[in-house]
Amino acid sequence: MRRTRGIAFRTTASILVFGGLVGGIAAVGSAKLIEHKEHRRLNDALVESMAAVQRTASVAAYARDEQLAAEVVAGLLQSSSVAHAEILEGDTVLAAVGANTASASPNGAALRGLLRSPFDASETIGELRVIPASAFIAAKAADYSRLVASLLAVLVLSITLGVAWLVGRGVTRGIGRLAGELHGLDVVSGSKVTAPAGHAEDELGRLAGDINALLERMDAALAREREARGLHAAAERKWRLIFDNAGSGLFTLDAQGGLVEWNAALVRALGLKDDECARGGASLAELLGDGAGRLERMRAAIVEGSEAASADFERRDADGGSRWLHVVLNAVEGGGELLQGIVNDITERKHAEDKARAQAERDALTGLLNRRGLERAYSARLHEYAGTAGLGVLLVDLDGFKWVNDNHGHEAGDELLQLVARRIEGVVRRSDKVARIGGDEFVLLLDDLKSMSMARNIAAKLVDVLSQPFAVLDGCKVRIGASVGVVFTQYPSGQMAELLRRADAAMYEAKKAGKSQYCFAFPV
Repeated sequence: MRRTRGIAFRTTASILVFGGLVGGIAAVGSAKLIEHKEHRRLNDALVESMAAVQRTASVAAYARDEQLAAEVVAGLLQSSSVAHAEILEGDTVLAAVGANTASASPNGAALRGLLRSPFDASETIGELRVIPASAFIAAKAADYSRLVASLLAVLVLSITLGVAWLVGRGVTRGIGRLAGELHGLDVVSGSKVTAPAGHAEDELGRLAGDINALLERMDAALAREREARGLHAAAERKWRLIFDNAGSGLFTLDAQGGLVEWNAALVRALGLKDDECARGGASLAELLGDGAGRLERMRAAIVEGSEAASADFERRDADGGSRWLHVVLNAVEGGGELLQGIVNDITERKHAEDKARAQAERDALTGLLNRRGLERAYSARLHEYAGTAGLGVLLVDLDGFKWVNDNHGHEAGDELLQLVARRIEGVVRRSDKVARIGGDEFVLLLDDLKSMSMARNIAAKLVDVLSQPFAVLDGCKVRIGASVGVVFTQYPSGQMAELLRRADAAMYEAKKAGKSQYCFAFPV
């Protein structure tokens, strides 16, 4: 791993680089400026020297005194800044000392001073000409500027080093110590960081306090998370225990209706072997024998937003038996398209309901259908034989039953009704339905009749068998008769009530005609 440099090193280096850059720029700029100013100062000094000897030079020029002129220019040449000096009277050189003009001043820059007459200031009598020693002046100015620039650079460097030391001692060293302590901190043990020495009340101290507060909140959050994990694990174990040992079948379905997860109770409820559900993705609809797609419609309703959907399914077993299962589906919260459900075996409840329904549709005395059972049987036949066969409705009313009941008692009457029911059942076919709808009124529902004559034959047999003697109360023989009203129609026919009304009208016609006979309701 590449080693990174500390903040103290990087901060110090940055300060030094910045200070060096600023110092260098300042030194170079100041050197140029000082050199220029020193050059001007030396020239100004020459001008002042010339002004000091200008009056003496004027006297020498006025008197054409070459000796005096020579002394004046010799005095000027004593200055190292002068390369050549001369005094002219008109165009005549009275005295000249120093290097020749070309070598003394390559650029020809000479200082000139006009010499006036000592007696008439308006009269110009000559000229004092001085050529500066340019190389010497430039060297002196450069030496001075380098000295000043060096002092300035040393000053800037000293300030930079001081600032770097102060920043390192006062800031970066404290940050480094705080970072090192934080890096090696053991959060699990509840350790805290300490503020660097001397920084308890400044920003570093507040930073240390904020770090400790953050560590406390983090520790509290970790404790809550550990507690939540424990509770979740306990809830998961509890749910798994319930899931595996529940008496109801529990399962999870994927988006295609395949089983993702299920418990042993589901296997038992479906009457399957353990290996039949062992493969993942087995279709629950196929296992239920749902060829009508009801389970898929339930699943679609849940996907579209319904909270729950339920239905009863009849599953046929391999041995020919059947079992009823009640299935409830609902969505898995946060599970996408996954669904969860419960399956309960309701076979016993269905059988009890069927038994209760059968009892509710049967006459308690004779065991025949009652009016409710008759209407249910008629509704079922409407769907089964619609438009394919004839239907016969026979309404039988016993003749002489009231006499038996009044003379032999209700017990004899009840026994007679039971015997009548058995004789009627002996006349009709197994597919026909027989019902007792009143005290001594019976109705026969004859389906799949090929012709009206079949209804006529059965009606004639009824009149005949019911006119034969009955033995009640241990051998007491009684005779009764039967008036029969017959309705013959085709599926689909009208309402059952309308057919019974027509049969009842035909039955009264038979009674009017002398009883113990049958009569058809017309038109057919």
